[in-house]
Amino acid sequence: MTSIYLDSANPEDVRAATETGLIHGVTTNPTLMRRCAEDPLRHCSDLLAKSVELEFFYQPCGAYGEIETEAWAAWRLDPERVTLKLMFTPAGIALARRLCDAGVRVALTAAQSPHAMVVAESIGCAAVIPYLDRAWRDPRTETHLVRSLSALRRGDTQIVAASVKNVGQFTQAYLDGADAVSAPLEVLHGVLRDPAADEAEQVFTAEYAGTALRLP
Repeated sequence: MTSIYLDSANPEDVRAATETGLIHGVTTNPTLMRRCAEDPLRHCSDLLAKSVELEFFYQPCGAYGEIETEAWAAWRLDPERVTLKLMFTPAGIALARRLCDAGVRVALTAAQSPHAMVVAESIGCAAVIPYLDRAWRDPRTETHLVRSLSALRRGDTQIVAASVKNVGQFTQAYLDGADAVSAPLEVLHGVLRDPAADEAEQVFTAEYAGTALRLP
């Protein structure tokens, strides 16, 4: 199933995105958390309580000291809905393996190389998260990174494209094989608007403008 996520830790963004009926969950990172909260775990707990049907991707930020302890604390907030984001680095991969072996859902983020899919599948990760816009701008990274990750996939590991800056990138991610895209609220609003659809709505609305018939 295709999924769409909001990339934000702002409660007002979460509320507005939820009202669109579009999103399946929320992704955060330490930068997004820092803009909204001094206590990331408490903020995560509040967001989970206010958005009871949404998935939540939490990336440990080191605010409490040891990353592994924070990761476990975040997952225990709601084991059914929380996926932990860990960096595609040697330390992040080692921690991801320990967590996956214990039954925790983990996504390797900053998956900027195609072989990240091989690593993620080999240790049992639920997802990889490539940074799409960064891939387009970084000469060290394949432009169609999502396509390369998809080509190497052999199992059920999902591709969640992040760092999406516009509607064009949003659409291209799915064309290249992403299972989900995480985007900020302004991009999601852009996805919902189409000039041709707006024009058609105006025409149809005008047909019965001013009419007040009773329903049968």
